[in-house]
Amino acid sequence: MTMRALGLCLAVLPVGAACAQEIAFDRPGIGFSASVLAPGQVAWEQGLPDLERDRNDGVRTTEATAGSALRVGLGASLEVQLSATPWQRTSTREAGGARHVAEGAGDSSVGLKWALPSAGALDWALLARYGLATGSRGLRPDTHLRSLGASVEGETEGGRGYALFAGYQHDDDGSGWQVAPSLDLFEAGTLAGYVEAGVGGGSQAGTVVGSGLTWRPQPQVQFDLSMLRGVGGDAPDWQGGFGVAVGFR
Repeated sequence: MTMRALGLCLAVLPVGAACAQEIAFDRPGIGFSASVLAPGQVAWEQGLPDLERDRNDGVRTTEATAGSALRVGLGASLEVQLSATPWQRTSTREAGGARHVAEGAGDSSVGLKWALPSAGALDWALLARYGLATGSRGLRPDTHLRSLGASVEGETEGGRGYALFAGYQHDDDGSGWQVAPSLDLFEAGTLAGYVEAGVGGGSQAGTVVGSGLTWRPQPQVQFDLSMLRGVGGDAPDWQGGFGVAVGFR
């Protein structure tokens, strides 16, 4: 199981009861965990915030997003995800020095995640999302987001976790795809790290490389720090951020 899918018990129950179901957070990284929450299990994942910075033809754009995701296990290998952006700020500085700022709430989306039957030592999951036009004026896209992603996770013979994400989405920028492999670097107690890369086409054209860290001071609480560097195509120069995820039974 990969670093982002560490199996940890949420609580210690009285003698004679079983430990709470394992939980795997989707943050951080390009992809998502290849497992779903147990029936009735809930997870809240929050960016504090996530950042993106890009310079193109002399125009510099900086975007900060405090995105939230609420995940609820449904049973039957399914979970529902409700995502929202309560706060978003986009700052654009033109080559001549003029600056434009848009701030407010971003759009929301609803998603359904399905964990497919394991293929030997590999875990698989699909995640479909549909955007809801709930954002503030000026930040609300004209096209409802539609996306479908797949994630597979496994371990090397040495016990090091790896994952592969592949996704397609359509939004205001058009249609695009992305493929992103990741590899766990280390796990030292409550601290773990990974590296990843991503390559895409269409509206997601470009190549990125980066890494991230997670820290679990308690089994049900995770803090994360991640960064991606654009190294090719139209990928943003920098992406990353800081976040927290909390699991509930």
